[in-house]
Amino acid sequence: QAEKELLAPQVGLAPGGGAPYHPGVAPLKQFSGLRRELPPSVHLLTLARWDRTSLLLRLEHQFAVGEGSGNWSSPVTVNLKDLFSAFTITDLQETTLAANQLRAGASRLKWTPATGPAPQPPPPRLDPAAITLQPMEIRTFLALVQWKE
Repeated sequence: QAEKELLAPQVGLAPGGGAPYHPGVAPLKQFSGLRRELPPSVHLLTLARWDRTSLLLRLEHQFAVGEGSGNWSSPVTVNLKDLFSAFTITDLQETTLAANQLRAGASRLKWTPATGPAPQPPPPRLDPAAITLQPMEIRTFLALVQWKE
């Protein structure tokens, strides 16, 4: 409920050089940035312009293991390849949560437990068509995009 109130649509009016009004041509009354709905357990947390050709994209899995009805707390795979209506993702790089380092090259503190060092597998190659989110996981990406006309 709090999320619905906080993220409720707001109308903003301003003078601008937008599309001119043409009598006889139906104005665009509805727009969606997504071509299809995200799975119910996935929330698009951040979509922000990073620079001219890239965006910061952050996705979160909203449920913990055993929470929610049905299988909403299971890992979920999202296809980002053709999800957005205004652009196409041409390349994807995962970053740390703060988006200040690429995940593959992040310098992390290394702890050596009494049982010996724990192996750290390298992050898998990213496929924008198959991003998997584990329960309660937030993943952050820099997406290189091609804007649609």
